[in-house]
Amino acid sequence: MTQIEYNNIVAKVTIKKKRRRWIKPVIISMIIIGLLVFYYFIRIVPVMRTMIVERVRMQVSEAIDNMTELELKEIEYDDLIITRYNSDGYLSVLQVNSVNVDMFSRRVTSLVRQEMAKFEEEGIPVALGTLTGLPFLSGIGPEFQFQLLNLGVVDAEFYSEFLSSGINQTLHKLYMRVVVNMTIVLPGYTMDLDNSSQVIICESVVSGEVPFGDVAIGGGSDLLP
Repeated sequence: MTQIEYNNIVAKVTIKKKRRRWIKPVIISMIIIGLLVFYYFIRIVPVMRTMIVERVRMQVSEAIDNMTELELKEIEYDDLIITRYNSDGYLSVLQVNSVNVDMFSRRVTSLVRQEMAKFEEEGIPVALGTLTGLPFLSGIGPEFQFQLLNLGVVDAEFYSEFLSSGINQTLHKLYMRVVVNMTIVLPGYTMDLDNSSQVIICESVVSGEVPFGDVAIGGGSDLLP
């Protein structure tokens, strides 16, 4: 064997050893990364999802209640519902004032959208202990602000409820349900959230017989012919 051949063999053995040195760290790194990803989706994501959903629902309900209450200061029952009585003084027509209802709905949803946009921009504070996924560390440590929300559609729908309020008298209640569509975005995970809140808009006792039960209100439609 010549010196050149010997040197070539030594060089090949050295290269193989170097390759083997890299294989073990790469395998270990992949295992560690896999375990971290597994831990993130199994332990951390469920904890953060529960916490964030509760926080979002609370914020949405608070925004809807506050903005609706703000607009209701200028609204009366007769502004939204048109009532007509016959010659005997009994209710003959119960009709939605579609223009006023639509304007009220637009104002409320616009205000709610503005409030939720602020919430979306501010983000949600999550404590470092919560990110570990360990219950006994939840809420402990410094907080990090996460921009986790994408605001979708804010919509409102109205419906009525009729309740007996005595002889030939009916209590009419008008409700509004505001629905806020949002997307919660976590690293590697997204979830759509539809949150709704119901508020009573107005109520009044009317004379005459009215069909009892829940009745959907359509703009300008007669609920009682």
